[in-house]
Order: sequence, then C-alpha cells, then structure tokens
Amino acid sequence: MATIKDVAKLAGVGVGTVSRYLSGNASVSPKAGKKIASAMAELQYRPNSMARSLSSKRSDIVGLWVPSFSGSFHRKMLQTIERELRKRDKHIILANAEDSQNDEERIKCLDYLIERDCDGILMSCPELSVIQLAKIEARYPKVVFINRDIEELIDKTFCANHYQGGRLAAEHLIELGHTEIAIVTGRMNAQDAISRHQGFIDRLAESGIEVKPELIESGGYSFELGRAATQRLIDKGIPFTALFCGNDNSAMAAISTLNEQGIVVGKQVSVIGYDDIDLAEYASPSLTSVRIPLEEISINACHQILNLCYGESLPIKTRFEPTLSIRNSTHSVKQLKNK
Repeated sequence: MATIKDVAKLAGVGVGTVSRYLSGNASVSPKAGKKIASAMAELQYRPNSMARSLSSKRSDIVGLWVPSFSGSFHRKMLQTIERELRKRDKHIILANAEDSQNDEERIKCLDYLIERDCDGILMSCPELSVIQLAKIEARYPKVVFINRDIEELIDKTFCANHYQGGRLAAEHLIELGHTEIAIVTGRMNAQDAISRHQGFIDRLAESGIEVKPELIESGGYSFELGRAATQRLIDKGIPFTALFCGNDNSAMAAISTLNEQGIVVGKQVSVIGYDDIDLAEYASPSLTSVRIPLEEISINACHQILNLCYGESLPIKTRFEPTLSIRNSTHSVKQLKNK
C-alpha cells in the first residue's frame, strides 16, 4: 500500500508539501499540486482520513440529531441533508432520541455527536425548550436547528410557519361547511405541534366554531398512536363530520380505522393531514394535507452549517410558508350528506 512518502518521492516534492496539499493549504503551487495529484493517481494512494483531519483540524463530518428515525418526515430530512453534504465531499453521523425520556437523555445524544469530532451539528429538536437550545448554542456555536422558530437565533433556526399551517387546515374545513370537527393532535410538548393546533383552533373560533374538548385526542405521530386516538373518538359516539390530524401518519391511520368501523372517508367524514409526505397522495382516498416544504427547509439549514463550518457563503432562507394540497379525503358537508 502506497504511503505519503511514496507520493512525495514520485512527485519530486517534500512530504510536507504533500501534507499541505492534502489539507487544502493554498501555499502549494499549482505545478506541485498537479504532480502530487498525478502521483496519487498512479500509486492509487488514498489519504488516511484520521491523519488528514488532524492536519486540517476538521473531520469533514456533520452530525444530525433527530427525535426518531421512524416516519417519512425525518427520512426525507435525512435524505436531503445527506445528498447536500455529499455534493461537497462531507459526511454525516446520526443520533436519535427515540427512547429518551427527558431532556438529560436527549442532551446525551448531542454529546455523542460532539465526542465524535463533528465539525458542526444539525438538530431537529421539537421537544427541547428554548432555554435548552440557547444553552446548546452557547456551548457549541456551530449548530443549526431545524423545525424550530427562535427569534433570538433567527439565523440558526429553520422552520415553516406552523401556526399558519393550522389556520390553512381550518380554513379549508370552514369553506367546506364543517362545524362538527374532531382533532387528533401531535405531541403537545413540541413547539410545532402546539403552533399548528393553536392556529387551527384560533381560525375556527374566528368563524364561531368551537371544538368540543371530548373530540380532541392526542395521537403522537405514529400509525399506531393515530389508530388508537381515532378509535377513542369513535368509541365516544359523539358525531363529527371532519377530522384534523397532526401529521399524515396519524391521518392515514385514521382513514383506515374509520373505514374499518364502517365510516367511509370521503363519503361520511372528511380527514385532513399535515406535512404532505410522499405517501399522502397514494392513500385511499388520497389525503388532503398541509404541505410543509421540508426539502427546502433542510437544504437551507444544510447550507448554513456549511457556511458556519467550512467558510462557504451559500445564500440561506430561514422561514417558509405552508400550502394546502387538496385531494379526495375532504368534501363539503353537503356532498357528504348526498353520498
């Protein structure tokens, strides 16, 4: 196996020159650089990543912290970020807090990434408080937060306007004539879930519509919790013509559960989801959903971590507006009654 000394000998330069070339040091002349590159190709030399990181004082690795690897939302985020980093020869280390029961355990996931010498860290952290995030940023400045809205850290927080997303869902149901409405919420200890729920409730209230407390159930974000929450609503026997779910997993589980109980979605009840994941249009019936531009959010967050860690000057946008994708799972009250 070729060594750095072999490369230096073949290129006719010193070992120190090869080392500076590998670290990206601009002091290496173009002529010497060409000789070194040619020698590396001829010898099929691959630089030791550990030695290179010691020389350049960076690892070319970015950490990604997410609350869970399950579900389409975070998979999309991961795929987008990994693709953007790979374009610039950077790599990713993952950590998730799926089994964490408190903030202390969640912070340990961050420590895991820091201990692995990540150049910077991207965090999707809906359950950590603003105070906790401020402490993290003070301790580790090369951090960017995804799906959080913190005015004091506006250039390091990338998110959609979830309050407006909730209002869009409510507006759609109001336009369809619905007044008997049920809700399966997301995790109500998370900022995004609280914001979309409040936006939904506020817009309904502006039209004189109040959701009965008995028709609000917590569903988390999984298929299982969405199914269980929908079944609890059905078991109460309180009529509703529309159901708003905190994410698309819950909404698709709700469609399945309602249909199994003989309540046909699109004919007897309308269901609207949130996020507009790729599977939403393939549900049966296809799911009306509030679209969060997750790919754009992830790309911009990734650009900012590249700016912070590697001196790039990529343009960024930090705030994004949701839109509504209307499909077959929602119909007007009049249409429902006629079916």
